[in-house]
Amino acid sequence: MKARNRISAFFVSLFAATLLFGTAYSAWGFAPQASADQAAQVGVPDWDFDDSDFAKAVNVNGLGNLTAAKEESITYGSSEAIRLTNTAGTQTKDHTFYINLDREYALSEIATYKIEFDYYHAFKREQHDKGFPKVQLYSNNVARGSEQGGTETVTNISPFVAIDLDSDWWHLEYYVTSLCPTMADHQDTPIPLTYKINRVKIVDRAVYDYDGVTAFMVIDNMSLSPEPAARLGLFNRTTSYSAGTYYWFKVAWSGELHSCVITTSDPTVAIQDTESEKSPFYVYGIKKGKVLVTATLEIGDDHRIMSVSNTVTVN
Repeated sequence: MKARNRISAFFVSLFAATLLFGTAYSAWGFAPQASADQAAQVGVPDWDFDDSDFAKAVNVNGLGNLTAAKEESITYGSSEAIRLTNTAGTQTKDHTFYINLDREYALSEIATYKIEFDYYHAFKREQHDKGFPKVQLYSNNVARGSEQGGTETVTNISPFVAIDLDSDWWHLEYYVTSLCPTMADHQDTPIPLTYKINRVKIVDRAVYDYDGVTAFMVIDNMSLSPEPAARLGLFNRTTSYSAGTYYWFKVAWSGELHSCVITTSDPTVAIQDTESEKSPFYVYGIKKGKVLVTATLEIGDDHRIMSVSNTVTVN
């Protein structure tokens, strides 16, 4: 069903979306606290990551308004995919399913990873580029963190990436840093690094039968990846806060974080909190006003420089 290799399409999009900046800057550098490292190592085995593809029918459970079956994958390097067939007819009910990972991961292992997969969506509603699935991480039946996705559209700052592939396929990427953020300070609480993850929940409402055809989706090439995504994202629910307090600029990224610099269009209104040793992602409000906040991150093995911006109001 897929006419183009997803890997080549992904890297073309990655090259086009990545913004390159100068390297002459210094600010918050990533230096994990010893206590956090020790806590994260409790009960964590010494595993090596492999190139496991979790998109296998045997890994699916917890189906809601769906049945699952093995689908042959024609993508290079993938042995099979999952066909999920609608059982709700023309009703727009939530379609839910869980995919088991190959083992139990401590969040400390995958805190800066992304969960990515290819998604066949031809049998969604008439607007075939609408209605993105929601993703959430689980430990057995216990939700970890929050869900992301589920929006009608995706923007250049959405906390997930959707890349159009051939023949009604998307390549979707969801950042663990937005699903289970581990770096927080001030009044905010991080997700503990010791939490375990062994399942991925996916929810899609916009799937239903039409023209007498039974609708279905296909999941292919699901994996955990430490590579930087095509761009950064933001998962803030609000864009305003009070002067004299701290605003968590919720950057979503994947890849090892080496440093983070946050600049504002007016330093008399808001500036980066450089005192925190727990997180660099805070902006302190000095006085009322609007500012464009830009976070520039150095991430990944190749120390890639990427940035994301949004307007924030200090009340």
